[in-house]
Amino acid sequence: MHLRQLSKYLKKKRKYFKCIVCAIVLWCTYDYFGIGDYLHASSFKNDFHYPLDVDVRELVNEVLTNQKLTVTPINYYPYSFLSNSGKCSNVEKIDLMIVVKSAMDHFGHRDAIRKTYGNEDVPGRTVKILFFLGVDGKTKSDVQRQIDREMAEFHDIIQMDFIDYYYNNTIKTMMSFRWVYEHCAHADHYLFTDDDMYISVNNLLSYLYERDATRTPAAGSLDSPGELQGDLLFTGYVFHSAPQRFRFSKWRVSLEEYRWDRWPDYVTAAAYVVSNKAMRVMYIGSMFVKHFRFDDIYLGIVAKKVGITPEHCPLFYFHKKPFSRDDYEDLIASHGYQDHEELIRVWHEMNSK
Repeated sequence: MHLRQLSKYLKKKRKYFKCIVCAIVLWCTYDYFGIGDYLHASSFKNDFHYPLDVDVRELVNEVLTNQKLTVTPINYYPYSFLSNSGKCSNVEKIDLMIVVKSAMDHFGHRDAIRKTYGNEDVPGRTVKILFFLGVDGKTKSDVQRQIDREMAEFHDIIQMDFIDYYYNNTIKTMMSFRWVYEHCAHADHYLFTDDDMYISVNNLLSYLYERDATRTPAAGSLDSPGELQGDLLFTGYVFHSAPQRFRFSKWRVSLEEYRWDRWPDYVTAAAYVVSNKAMRVMYIGSMFVKHFRFDDIYLGIVAKKVGITPEHCPLFYFHKKPFSRDDYEDLIASHGYQDHEELIRVWHEMNSK
């Protein structure tokens, strides 16, 4: 009798233990995949109002028309430029300004770019290029000493006094916007790109020329008067996606950081182009839009707040496009060129007569 009762008792214990284990597994799964965050996210379509909750377009117009601001800016990065460049000085017309986000120790990347699409030799067009870097926080490290020599030789590096790492990319991007806004505000277009991209400057200029020739005067205009009228181009590879809520994802975003179920349409930060007016509008608008740590998402939010619709261009590839002359004939940008010799080889093959 006692053995039978003991057996029943042990079966109940095992069943109870299995229930506990199942509950723990379910909870871990729920937590790991961020299911609660997905379930409780607010509707982007019906409820998006990222701070500041004001008409940012009107504030941009106030700045551009030298009016007194009715709202105080909330987002001005407290960093300085440690170097400068006279590349835009005494140049009346610049067709394309290339802004390269580069890591401090990417000496080979910058050298390969100077030998290829960054050589500024485009017949009949004026093209300029600058590299934008942060600092490593160390006093005269070996890397910094090499950068100092590089700056002295090429005069094409703008260094800024924030720590250079992945989650500071938005700071690097918006400080780059600030530099061109303050020191090179007369270029027709600006290409912002990472330092591991293949770029065809000729194809990009042809694309922009053809687009300008065919667009209607009202394309890309805001509804506000005066300075904001004109072409507000923001183009590249456009994404329509949702935040990742996975607990251990590099790109995880909590509801506290961003509570909506969709991102605004955004252009991958690997390479994108803005027109002159779009650069000015987006930079000024960013002063009234709360910081966000992913630069491509942040620019998508800023674009939405100022009324610019990102324009998809299929000639920009956010991944590495396998090389062939035919496939690269019209291509503007391809990601993933970590091999410097490969970048040089592909560029020379596409630019050889």
